[in-house]
Amino acid sequence: MTENTTPAVYTNARIKSYPGKAVVQVASKPIFQYIPGLSQPRGYDVSPPGMAEDPDRAKEESQRRAAARVRDIALCNQFEYFFTWTLDGTLIDRYDPETIYPKVRNFLNNAVKRKGFAYVLVPEYHTLKEGEDIRAIHMHGLCILGEVPITRARSKAGRPLSDRSGRPIYNMTSWTWGYSTCVPLDQNYERAVNYVVKYVTKTEEKIFGKWYLSSRNLVKHPEVIPLDPIRYDEFRDTEKLKTNVQYEAKIYESFDDGLCIITEEFPPLQPEET
Repeated sequence: MTENTTPAVYTNARIKSYPGKAVVQVASKPIFQYIPGLSQPRGYDVSPPGMAEDPDRAKEESQRRAAARVRDIALCNQFEYFFTWTLDGTLIDRYDPETIYPKVRNFLNNAVKRKGFAYVLVPEYHTLKEGEDIRAIHMHGLCILGEVPITRARSKAGRPLSDRSGRPIYNMTSWTWGYSTCVPLDQNYERAVNYVVKYVTKTEEKIFGKWYLSSRNLVKHPEVIPLDPIRYDEFRDTEKLKTNVQYEAKIYESFDDGLCIITEEFPPLQPEET
């Protein structure tokens, strides 16, 4: 196969096409590939891992990219449940990531291979409690259960439990390292997506060496459709920004005047007739 030596052509606009919606992104600079080819050289230096001149900004950018990937995964797949796993200190050192991660990974691998489980999961530290020097770890995520068993959660008096929205709460019985809750997702699907994405942006470090974990049996990326260039200042609508129809984000890059991206959502694209 002959290597493509033609420089890539870039545009500032694209569509990210998800099953439930289309998201138009317009950037203040041409950063999206329009015609594939050799990537353009960066106009700035990238520091080796852990050696950034501004570690806080580098961490913030790493989290932003991870949060965007988690959102893509959640919107490209139709998850069924929101789940939370805690850890029982009598069974496992709930403070030590190096002890916890192999157990979590082993459970996830078995559930995916044997039960058809699919997931995106974000580890998080508990709030520091009185008498604790370090914080315990717990996990939140979205999942498709497959054949992973669940049973209705009940109070000590035997009453079935529900959340504040009236949705039934279940326990994932095969999670034996602590307590679990599993709640079916409703029509407010994106609220649950935002909830999980929030954990990526608020955690202080990569607890398992990763911001998140996800199974391989998922669609990871939406279809991306490059568009002809769109004038940023013309697409940017102050009224839409005020009413949250559009969102504007400044992306961390070493450009003199920064890089901004405007995002606006539209109905899903219709498949072309053949």
